[in-house]
Amino acid sequence: MLLTNPWRREQFKHVVVTTFHEKGYRDYGKTCIETFLKHWPKDIALVVYAEDVEIEERDRRLIVFDHADLPKLREFRQAYGENLQANGFRPVRNGLTRDFRWDAVRFSNKVFAVADAIRRYRSVVDQLIWLDADTVTHRDIPRSFIDDIAPRGNQLAAYLNRRIYPECGWVGYNLRHPAIMTFVDRFEGAYSSGYFLTLKESHDSFVFWKVLQQMERDKEAKFKRLGSSLTKTHVFINSVLGGYLDHLKGDRKAAGKSRKSDLKWFRREAWWQ
Repeated sequence: MLLTNPWRREQFKHVVVTTFHEKGYRDYGKTCIETFLKHWPKDIALVVYAEDVEIEERDRRLIVFDHADLPKLREFRQAYGENLQANGFRPVRNGLTRDFRWDAVRFSNKVFAVADAIRRYRSVVDQLIWLDADTVTHRDIPRSFIDDIAPRGNQLAAYLNRRIYPECGWVGYNLRHPAIMTFVDRFEGAYSSGYFLTLKESHDSFVFWKVLQQMERDKEAKFKRLGSSLTKTHVFINSVLGGYLDHLKGDRKAAGKSRKSDLKWFRREAWWQ
């Protein structure tokens, strides 16, 4: 079900996509939308996949879909909703242990939203940016910045690399890449087929990394790195993105801001002072 107006005659080269449920909207999603509308270029749209929540904001750049518009997500949840291994539990010597790295059902919202949005907009948009909803835009983003960090040519996506698997709070997808649908089919298919159950970890960042590695190995696509191989944890704010955005990972949501100790070097922006 489409909840707000479509794009009418607007022309957007870039579109940003995110998703959240009702509690997520109240805790951080509303701020994500408000700061997007305030600070992002006026020719970039925000697409939200909302789960059981009515979005209060109204703007020509804001397009809202319901999770009911994601039939493949519904099918996945029906198939794996009761599967402990798909919901963050894994066997250990004394029973089961809980770990987000195996919570495929939780992270599937993101995967199926990305896949659906790429299918919807690849004929009309150059770049689709995934942005986690617990992100705050703290100052105006120049259009030139978005263009500069976008994947181009044979680069299928721009992502935040780090010492371990990527940080997928931001991923820019090149919708003009000839293998973009190959990527989508593999990324989404890793969940819908149950292949995720065979992997070492099953969250979206790990699955994204596996698909990326395969495509690079087979020379199907290249990928643009925006992070650092020297950083293991909070690479988002320690990349070029930190000059404009703050990612409120984990308990940072309560504070509304990342900690200064998260920064690996001095930032001049007022947000970080």
